[in-house]
Amino acid sequence: MNEYAVTAVGADRPGIVAALTEALLGIGGNIEDCRAALLRGSFAIALLVTVPDDVGPERVAGALVPVADRLGLGLWTGPAAPPHDEATGGRCVVSVYGIDHPGIVHAVTTALAAEGANIVDLSARAVGRPPIYTLAVEVDLPAGLEADRLAARLRPVADANRVELAVTPADDEVL
Repeated sequence: MNEYAVTAVGADRPGIVAALTEALLGIGGNIEDCRAALLRGSFAIALLVTVPDDVGPERVAGALVPVADRLGLGLWTGPAAPPHDEATGGRCVVSVYGIDHPGIVHAVTTALAAEGANIVDLSARAVGRPPIYTLAVEVDLPAGLEADRLAARLRPVADANRVELAVTPADDEVL
């Protein structure tokens, strides 16, 4: 089997996922992993797709481009990255909230990178008036870094950005 990554972004409307997955099914594609989100009026989706050995990247793109053109989507297809090693230090969730201003995501993610924490999921949005910014980041921790130590190292970043911050160990994912 060949693995490909696919991303599509465009104005939200019903049927985007159905149309993309129909095209992939038509070439024997199987969705191995997928994330999708509505970002105000824009819809974004990222898929990891496996296809039979005889289906190359040109055929994957060839199946998806007409759908993307019809729906007005920006589309990217390419080889999937190999799986990364599981974190040896565990997983935690970093939660941030405060008055919205530029730089919150940059400051927090820069500090996480400096600690060797790998982001596996991130969600952020401003809600209400005045806008309160909420940021949730799920991270894999490197060996030797515990959630409480990460929280202590992130505290100066939170203080400098005038936001509240919490770091909690993540429970096992349950479907």
